[in-house]
Amino acid sequence: MLRPALALFLATLATAQSAVETTPPRPEPFGPEEFRQRREATARALRAKHPNGRLVVLLRGAAKATDMGPFVQDQDFLWLSGVAEPELALLLVVGARGELERDELLVPPFSPFSATWDGRFLVPGDEAAKRTGFGAVGNVRSLHDALDTVLATDASGKRPLLFTATLPAARTGSTPRKAQESDAARAKDIYDGRASREKMLLHALGRQYTGLPVESLEAVVHALRPVKSAAEIAVLHQCSRIAAAGIAAAMRATEPGHYEYHVAAVARFTFTLHGAGPDAYAAIVGGGPNGCILHYNACDRQLLATDLIVMDYAPTLHGYATDVTRTFPASGKFSPEQRKLVQDVYEIQQELIADVKPGARLSTIGAKCAQMLVARGYRSDHGPCHHVGLAVHDPSVDELAAGMVITVEPGAYLRDKGMGCRIEDTILVTKDGNVVLSKDVPSTPDAIEALMAEPGLLPKPNAK
Repeated sequence: MLRPALALFLATLATAQSAVETTPPRPEPFGPEEFRQRREATARALRAKHPNGRLVVLLRGAAKATDMGPFVQDQDFLWLSGVAEPELALLLVVGARGELERDELLVPPFSPFSATWDGRFLVPGDEAAKRTGFGAVGNVRSLHDALDTVLATDASGKRPLLFTATLPAARTGSTPRKAQESDAARAKDIYDGRASREKMLLHALGRQYTGLPVESLEAVVHALRPVKSAAEIAVLHQCSRIAAAGIAAAMRATEPGHYEYHVAAVARFTFTLHGAGPDAYAAIVGGGPNGCILHYNACDRQLLATDLIVMDYAPTLHGYATDVTRTFPASGKFSPEQRKLVQDVYEIQQELIADVKPGARLSTIGAKCAQMLVARGYRSDHGPCHHVGLAVHDPSVDELAAGMVITVEPGAYLRDKGMGCRIEDTILVTKDGNVVLSKDVPSTPDAIEALMAEPGLLPKPNAK
């Protein structure tokens, strides 16, 4: 007799065979010109802020991973360079008109050991410059000498203004705010107290280059990141489609008796089939009372026929995150009380989505959401919107403009009844209004029931 886990795997694999054959190829990543344009836009923004004087940008990428997992680049470094390799730096010198006088990526020299164990990385030289779009690719071990040159005092004894990271770096699966909260907690820990890597760099630069003026690079880069390029929008749209496909597959497969982790596994399986990268955040599959825990991710409850499930789960694609949530019944059929809750939240969400357009403010949409929830007898537990991009909670501005990508996610949680509901879509702001990028998975009660009646990837919970 087959062991249950093996039987489950074989049944899933057989059911998914046609999906494997029809899965489209993974979308191509951005070209080097995309990142060159971002660095040029950053240089112009810096020069507009400081019309006079010499300006230098130094940004270090993430260090080597401390575990055996895949390497994850810091978000701002990835946004400017497009290179997801460890131990890098970039060095820019901004000219008088905002042009890039120096546009250099610094990488480690070739290592036979690294090539054998981890694969071939970029090496200094013209080939790497052509591949990445940088003006030059040098040796990161010469960074000290390069800084001695670009940060030297002029004839009047004045050093250039340096822009570098002053805040803890966020990586995929994190956000700028989470990175700062984690850094602050570590610094206050009396048994730890370590400063961030960014603070240590600032300390070292101040010691080496007396009188060096420094300003935050994040203040400029984070003001540029909210408006997405056409290439970024295409990736976010594809990532949202993949998230929708994963949640739809999970909904089809769900039955009482499965565990929350089974539901998450079907979605992750689908994400991978479609070429997605790592999770944008830990899977949230909350059955029954777990659906009232906003960031619940234990996923260890066995689902009951009476459970309403809040599923909030999405992958990344080329480092970019999306954010999608649906609420559906474990049984495949809503009870009257469940149907009312989901219909109420759906109607609120649709009113909020209609307000998403250039000139609208997230604060105004949030206030309207709270008012509508209270008017229907619910409590407002969280805001309904945030920006999405390299971070699932990307750097934010209140007033919307064309090219921004946000979420709209009202939620209502009846903790005394052990059920909650959240419906979330990723939305592109266009010049005429908006486009729902994650529309390919249903969110209304009738459409959800119709979808859940279709065959799913998982066998019945009692299959042997």
